[in-house]
Amino acid sequence: MKRVPYILLLTLALYSCTKWTDDDLSFLNSIKAPSEESLLFKIANDNSGLVTITPSSAGGTAYDIYFGDGATAPVTVAPGKNTTHVYKEGTYPVKVVTTGLSGLKSDTTAQLTVIFRAPEEVNVTTTGNAHELTVSATALYATGGFKVSFGETPNEEPVLIAGGASIKHVYAKGGNYTVTVEALSGGKATTKVTKPVTIYDPLTLPMTFELPTVSYAWGDFGGSQTSVIANPVPGGINTSATVGKIVKTKAEVWAGNYIVMTDPLDFTNNKKFKVKVYSWRAGMRVQLQLERTGDNTFQEHLEATTTVANTWEELTFDFSGIIKDNSKKLQNILFFLDNGVTGDGSNNFTLLFDDITLTH
Repeated sequence: MKRVPYILLLTLALYSCTKWTDDDLSFLNSIKAPSEESLLFKIANDNSGLVTITPSSAGGTAYDIYFGDGATAPVTVAPGKNTTHVYKEGTYPVKVVTTGLSGLKSDTTAQLTVIFRAPEEVNVTTTGNAHELTVSATALYATGGFKVSFGETPNEEPVLIAGGASIKHVYAKGGNYTVTVEALSGGKATTKVTKPVTIYDPLTLPMTFELPTVSYAWGDFGGSQTSVIANPVPGGINTSATVGKIVKTKAEVWAGNYIVMTDPLDFTNNKKFKVKVYSWRAGMRVQLQLERTGDNTFQEHLEATTTVANTWEELTFDFSGIIKDNSKKLQNILFFLDNGVTGDGSNNFTLLFDDITLTH
């Protein structure tokens, strides 16, 4: 009874040795290389060129992705995972080499086409300061920046700026120009917009209101209403086409208007102002005031009175005894009609003015 187990163990041992030494690996012949390889591309729609690449196959355990754009080293991706790569616009042969469980490999190549969309919502901002113009631009999908042309010369070479950046240009002379901005997608697609701009010449004396490239931008306060209009009463000493007009309403007794000259006034040789005016009543008091820009504590003023009604005449404001030099840097010209008296908006509180000159 005690010998039975030993016989059984010996039998099992002999059987086991027989299977191990048989060395029959023919079952490996049934293992094949990976098949049904494919690449899924997800291309970002924001012109960034970002592409997500997802490989798949039957029997693959690892994927080596060759991007096809000159990148030297492939990226290895595990099953069920993906990788990303940034491309320029174009078509690329993306290759995947798939490794199976047995170490066998297979590969396939897919064509990837990346096309950038044209920029949208292009917004151009222009800011002028005399002959200098500042241009900036923004847009959706303008990943390539912006080309800016200022329209001053034929065959002008555009200047490239980034989104949100700005560029300055100084024009040789005043006039009407067309600024062209081309938004770049980073590929072939572009969006071009144009914007007309007016470049103004410096505002200097004499002020005639006749120059189309000069901005006669009068400001008002206290209820004054100032405009530049066609001369409604040409004749006498003033037959010019365009004049200034001031209307004093009943808002404030100190209502007035002002204009800022391009540079401080030069009193080196001339200290006397002359202004052509037209009033609908004689006896209107006209105050001409000079101020420093941004600081009205530096100011001088004189008053003259109209002597005739319904006729152009010339008023004189002689600052010779008041202004000795240019130290106060007086740059603003202001007018007050009947200062201290409430206007009513009628012709009795209306003044036409023209040809402001500084003479000796």
